[in-house]
Formats: sequence, C-alpha cells, structure tokens
Amino acid sequence: MMKWRPAALLLLLALPWIGCDETEGEGSGGLEPGSREPEIIEGFICGWIGDDGKPQGIDNDFIADDVVFIWLNWGNVEGNHRVRIIWLDPSDKVIAETSKSFDSQTGRWVTFFFIDTTSSAPRGRWIAEVHIDDDFVRSYAFWIVEE
Repeated sequence: MMKWRPAALLLLLALPWIGCDETEGEGSGGLEPGSREPEIIEGFICGWIGDDGKPQGIDNDFIADDVVFIWLNWGNVEGNHRVRIIWLDPSDKVIAETSKSFDSQTGRWVTFFFIDTTSSAPRGRWIAEVHIDDDFVRSYAFWIVEE
C-alpha cells in the first residue's frame, strides 16, 4: 500500500491552481450528425446574388434602404422540402416571413431570400431565422448601421 506524504498530497491538491491564472479552462467535443438530416453546407448574408447564383458583397453591416440577402447551400435534401426565413428587427419583432419549396433529385440545393429594408429601418442587430420543413436550423445576424 502506498503512503502519501503530506507534501505530495498538498502538491496534488494544488495542481489545478498552479500555472492556470491566465485561462479559465479548455475543452473539445464532437459528434456525427445524422446522415439523412438536412444541413447547411454554407450560408452567407450578402448584398446581392451574382449572375452565377453565388453570393456577392458578403458582409454583416448594411445601411437602411439596402437589400439584404441570405444565401444557403443545402446538403442532405433529396426530395421535397420547404425553407422558411423569418426576419426579425432589433426588438425581435417579426418584420417579414418568406418561404420557398423545392424538389431536389441530388440531395443538394441552393436557396436565397432577401429583405428590402427602408430608410426608416431600425438600426441595430437583425436576425434571419432559417427553418426547413418547419424545423429551426440556425439563425444569421446582421446589422443595420448609420451611413
């Protein structure tokens, strides 16, 4: 049987505090998403959609009166699906709701939506909530700022 000396025991008890004064901790994690669940491969808030269907003017800051787009590249979406975007202003008031249905044969699809803000649009953080088939996926934030 091992005998603990008081100094060794004290050192073991003190180890969590030695040399850790600059960090709060660390960690990691991982998971394997369901292979059949719809997923956003790429998503951007941007100023316009190019002739090639790609997002242009990718940014998070816009001025009132701008048109703001959300562009989403979907995976695992074979068959019929419906994407819905809920646009929320800085007070979390629903300003608009837009939806689009599609039927993908390959399991991939690109959707984009836009909101045309006005000169009286509230300044601050806006949210575009993304839903597919009535399930919330994620939200994207952007800001309407002063000129």
